Formats: sequence, C-alpha cells, structure tokens
Amino acid sequence: MIGDGYFGGPRPLTLCTVLALFGALVKSKVTEEDLLLLSEDQGVPHCFSRNLKTVTCYCDSEELLAGDDAGDRHVTYGFYYSYEQEPEEECDITIQTIQNGSRVLYVCEHDDVRLFIDLHVLVKDKSKNLTLSKRSFEVGLIAILQNPSDVTVLWEVNSERFHVIWKPPEYDMPFLLQYQGQYWSEDATEKKIMTVLDQEVQLPQLIPGRRYHLQVRTSWNGDGPSVWGPWSEVVTFYSPLSADIIGLMCFTSDLSQVCCKWDRKSANAQWSYRYQQESSAAWQPGEEDVNVTGCNFVFLPQEDLPISVELNVTYVNGNWTVYYTKLFLVNHIVIPPVPKLHVQELPGNKLALNWSNPLPGLENHLIYQIRFSEDSEKTWTTVQVPADVHHKLLSLVAGTSYILQIRASPSPNSKKIKGFWSNWSPRVFSKSPPSTGWIIPVIILCLVIILSAGLVVCYLFPSPYRKLKDKLWPSVPNLHRVLDSFLAEIQKQYQPSATLYEKPLEEAPQSSCLEILCEVTLTGEVPPTSRDYVQLSPPSYENEDYWPKIDLLELSLEYSPYNQPPNCVTNQTYLPTSWSL
Repeated sequence: MIGDGYFGGPRPLTLCTVLALFGALVKSKVTEEDLLLLSEDQGVPHCFSRNLKTVTCYCDSEELLAGDDAGDRHVTYGFYYSYEQEPEEECDITIQTIQNGSRVLYVCEHDDVRLFIDLHVLVKDKSKNLTLSKRSFEVGLIAILQNPSDVTVLWEVNSERFHVIWKPPEYDMPFLLQYQGQYWSEDATEKKIMTVLDQEVQLPQLIPGRRYHLQVRTSWNGDGPSVWGPWSEVVTFYSPLSADIIGLMCFTSDLSQVCCKWDRKSANAQWSYRYQQESSAAWQPGEEDVNVTGCNFVFLPQEDLPISVELNVTYVNGNWTVYYTKLFLVNHIVIPPVPKLHVQELPGNKLALNWSNPLPGLENHLIYQIRFSEDSEKTWTTVQVPADVHHKLLSLVAGTSYILQIRASPSPNSKKIKGFWSNWSPRVFSKSPPSTGWIIPVIILCLVIILSAGLVVCYLFPSPYRKLKDKLWPSVPNLHRVLDSFLAEIQKQYQPSATLYEKPLEEAPQSSCLEILCEVTLTGEVPPTSRDYVQLSPPSYENEDYWPKIDLLELSLEYSPYNQPPNCVTNQTYLPTSWSL
C-alpha cells in the first residue's frame, strides 16, 4: 500500500527514481512478453495467471485517470479482490518499471485462486475512497499457459499430408485446454492459423517442394474469449516430393530384404524407413549394401506391415530436398529373378521351350512372357504364358533364325504377391532347318509344263509326233487275232483234202525230228515191210518273231499191254501223237 507521504513534498521525481531502482532489484512479475500477449486486453486492471495458482494484476496511472488527473501523483491506489458474496480483501502493491524505465506499473499478486468462479478486482483511490476501475473474470480465461513441448511434424504417406503432434503443458486438467497452430512457407507473406482441441492436428495439403515453419500455443477452453499463451519454438519441415520424380524405387526379389535405388548419384543422400504402426517413432536409417548390385541401400522388412521410405537429399549448393514413397507391403513390390530359358529343337520346325520357377513355392503366382524376333530385334512377337505353366511349344518358319527371351511377373489375379516384371533373360539364338516341302510342288509344276509342251507340239507338228510315237511306243499285235490265224493254219495242214504244205523256196529243208521204225518180224502170212518212215516237219510261219519259242514235239505211241503189238507199221501211216509244249 502506498501512503500520501510518498507523493507529497518537493521531491516526487527523486522518489520515483528510487522506486524504479528498487523495482529492478525485485524479480519482475510482469514481463514484456506478458504485455505483448495482453495487448488486446481492454479491461483495467490487466490480469493474468501463469499456472492457475496465482493471479497477477497490473495497471499504470494513465489507464486509471483521465484528463487533468492522469498525471496526478497524489493519488493513493489500492487493489481489492473478492468472490461472490465474500468481503473484499486488499493485496499489496508493487511498483515495477518496464521498457527501460519509461513505464511504471502498479502490480498486485495474490494466490487465492478458484476456478469456474468469477473473481472481482477493484482499483480504488484510497484518499477519496473512490473506485477508479473494476472488472470480473474467470481465472481460467485470463491464464497465460505454457506452450506445448516436443512439437513433431510427421509425414502421412496414406493421406499425403502432414500430421503435427505435441505434448500438452503440465496442468492438472489438460482436457480443458485448446491449441492453436500457425504455419507458413518461406516465401509466404501471411500465416495460416488452425485451432483444435486435441493434442494433434493434420495440416491441409501443402505445396510439394517448399520449406515450411510451424508453431503451437495453448489457451483455456472456456465459455468466453481466453488469452493465448506464447508460441512454441519454430519447427521447420520440408514438403516432400514424390519419389517418382527421381525414379526412387524399392523392390524385393527374395521376400527377405528390400532394395531401394534412385537415378541421381551426384548428391549426398540419407536414407530412412519407417513402418506405419511406428508413425510417431523416429525414422530408421537404411544400410548401404555393396553386395547387392544396383541398390543404394537395403533393409529387412517385416511381413504384413506397411512400409514408407524417406530420402533426404543434400545437394552441392547446400539445398536439401525430401522425397518419399507411398506405403507398401513387402509382398506387393516383388520383382522375380530372371528365369532361365532352355530351348530344344524338335522335328517339323517345332521349338520346345522350358524354364524353371525363379521363386520356389510361388509357382501358382507367377506369369511369364516369351518374346521372339525373326529380324534381328527390329520387331518382337510376345506370347503370354499363364501361371503354373513351365513349357511352351512354338511353330517356326523353316530356314529362319530366331532370338528368344523370357521374363516373369506376379500374376495380377494373385492375392498373395504383387509386383513388377523382371528383366528379360539373356538372348537365346535358334535357327530352324530349311524346308523340303517345296520339292514336290516344283516337280508337279515341271510335269505340268512338260505335258503342256508335249500337247502343244502334237498340235503344231502331228507328223513328227506320230513317227516319234512309233519309235518310242511300237504297236502291240492283237494276240487274239494272231492265235486265231495260228490255229487256222494248223487246221489247214491236217485236213484230208488239203494239199501238202509246201515250204517256201527261200527256206532250207529241215531234218525230221521224228522217225517211226518197225522192228517187228512179221509171220509168213504177212509180207515183210520195208523200213520206210514218214518225216514230219514243223510248220513254218511268216512272222516267227512274234511267236514264242516252242520246244520240239515229243511223239509218244499209245500202247496197251493188253493188246497185241501191231505186226508192222506201214509206210505213210500216221500215229496219234501228243504235242508237248
């Protein structure tokens, strides 16, 4: 309390200087930050609470007095507070200078704090028993609460937005607090503010590739307007770019480790990964593995847990950028190993293709593509092979060289694994043997040409054609007619009235082929016969060349042992004979 003597007499400036020096030695109850936070507070006196256990009120003479009384140093101030239906209590006043002594505050601090009940504060001129100012408020609404701690900005790959979390101030009733966050980009002229009741907030979609800053503060969540506390420290984060921009790709070939690689090599990159269930945890750094060809870093995945990969790239000029991949499962980024293609040539211009499954145990989940080229890889023909098939028969064009390759991919119908096509296998060269099927058509064509030429010659030159025909194909005699002539000639020779056959003069006589002799001695009654005989000559025919050669005729006498032998065979007697051919 300040009495009249403090402002009376001829030395008021000296007394103020002493009070200012004394106030500087005492710990400041009102800071310049408090003044800034309460700059919008229109009530007098200004009151606030830092911990909901004490209440501090302050004011200066310019705010209490108006007109000519504003600079009156003879006023004796008194601060009084009370709750509903309770007597007023006076609190001690402390004088404090701020802003390098240019402003003097009258400060009153008391520790009787009750929540959810209005507190009445009065400032009086004790010398005149005049109330200069009064106000009523709920202590929670004038509380300047501490800012949240451990503010963390997380990138949510699913929503492609940032998620901000923090720890609330240490108060007994954190559920009565509300929070406000502000964020802005480096090239922005204004800040965007969001107010939430929870201890987290999701930022709207930001512009990729920009650096942002963020702060969070706290206030009391009551029925009326409250005082916002100080902002937390600035958190800087970078709005990431999609990994597709730099060709960032993660895959697995054996389901045991994940390989990640990217195209750009002229920058310092830091790899890290994180599982979705550990979104609040720190990113785990990836390990560089020189044993895996084409991989910048590898890590061991956990099955059935979504994974996100973050790449922080620092360039030579000092700029840095963040790239990210969308959440993926290890079973959904499978690139099978390259299958080995085996080729076997079969008869009939057939080619048997066989290959082995590159991922044992997943035979029913892989499909294949076989491509072949007939013109040195200028154009390719691709054949799709379904799952669970490990051989293929191709029909080739005879006399053609082929280049064949194969690759594998998870089947799009498979629910177990998904992924991408593998690289094409090494080239396999094959050449089909030339075909001989053209020979028969060529021969037929030649025969047709020859026959056609022959018909044309016969039509144009008939006389030479007949002569040539007689030489090449002589006429065949009519066998029936020749046989009839032969039989008729035989019949003429042996008819009784027929004259003896006369041989042609130009033919030499032929010796008899048969002699009939009789050696039987006749009795006295029969005169002896002479040894005469009849010579039979075979007939001669004019055109003997066309008749078959006939062996000599064999004449056999018919002799019966039951009959008496003839006494003699007379001359010119013909016996029955048999012709044996």
